[in-house]
Amino acid sequence: MENTKKMIVCATCAGEYEASLVRCPFCGTAYAPAEEEEYMGQMDGIRKELEGHKQDGNKSLKKGLGTTMRIVLLLIAVILLLVLGGLWFSGNRERNRSDRRKEEFLLNQGISTQQEESAQ
Repeated sequence: MENTKKMIVCATCAGEYEASLVRCPFCGTAYAPAEEEEYMGQMDGIRKELEGHKQDGNKSLKKGLGTTMRIVLLLIAVILLLVLGGLWFSGNRERNRSDRRKEEFLLNQGISTQQEESAQ
C-alpha cells in the first residue's frame, strides 16, 4: 500500500512528520501552513456559531417586540376604558345634578314632579 500522506522535515530538529500536524512531534516547532489551516478552521467554527447566535437573537428580539406590543396595546385599552368610564360617570353625575336643579326649581314654583309625571 502506497503512503499518500505528505511528509515534511522539521527545520529545527530534522525530524520527519505528516504535514497535517501543527507541531513537530519531536521538538514542538510549529508548522505554519498546518497551524494556519487549524486557525482558519477554528475561525470558521466561531463564525458559524455566531451566525447561530445572531439567528437566536433575531428570534428573541421579534418575540420581545411582540410581547412589548401586546403590553402596550393592553395598556392603551385600559387607559381608554378608564377615560370612557370617567366621561360616562362625569356625564351621569352632571345629568343627575341637572335633574335635581330642575326638581328644586319646580318645587320652588309650587309644581310637584309627581303631578307632572301623572299628568303625562
